[in-house]
Amino acid sequence: MTTWLNATGGLRYHVRAWRYRASLWAPFRRAIAAWLVEWSPPERELLLVGPSGGYCVDLGFARRFDAVTAVEIDPVARWILRRRARAALRGARTKLAMDSRDYLSPRDGRFELEGVRALCDRYPRAAVLFCNVLGQLPLLGPEPTEESVLPEREGTFEWWLRALPAALGDRSWASFHDRLSGSVRPRVALPTAPVAWRSSEALVEELYPQTDRDDEVLNDHRTSELAAPLVRSAFVWELVPSVFHLVEAVSVRADAPAVAADGRR
Repeated sequence: MTTWLNATGGLRYHVRAWRYRASLWAPFRRAIAAWLVEWSPPERELLLVGPSGGYCVDLGFARRFDAVTAVEIDPVARWILRRRARAALRGARTKLAMDSRDYLSPRDGRFELEGVRALCDRYPRAAVLFCNVLGQLPLLGPEPTEESVLPEREGTFEWWLRALPAALGDRSWASFHDRLSGSVRPRVALPTAPVAWRSSEALVEELYPQTDRDDEVLNDHRTSELAAPLVRSAFVWELVPSVFHLVEAVSVRADAPAVAADGRR
């Protein structure tokens, strides 16, 4: 599959962004912008991992950094992002670079940490922001089976996601990513205060109306294993009319102790 038709984004995503970014996506974009202000890492360099064309990230956020590198495999996305960033960064000292390497995709059906470690080695002083990409990675792996989703089984996506924070080391990092999606709108009020980790089953019971309709099945994006001890925020993203994503966000600052779900540091 070519990079501009990648299952994690690609041409169809660009068309949707052109059509809905200023309308359906606007509340979600504003919520992510406010969340990023609260993160505010101390590093002077930033990696945007999987930003596509920067549709969901307020690129003005990048002005606080001396250097920003967009890690994006889609050449169309890189072209769009560069054009959009040119206006957002006009007059700023921020230097923008692109990295087209693929650090996250599985190899031979296995999710390995070598790519993440290579990314960290190449940019040792940079904070990392995963831009709604982690919830799409399972699309690149094997079809889920009872064995392939075990977090204890090395090479599964769940194992990789659980090990990701340690692989990132002591740097600041953050991620906003899909947890659940479908035709049912979750009950999430904005803005949302950080809450403790919850299982997908608990999220469904708490945030979704109960239904037996076959056309209202929810898709689990398999991101529940990421940083479970930490508090997180939740947002609603209406991707296209009547298709809603429950997006979760979690962040860590290098100069501050992480806040656990029970409030302890």
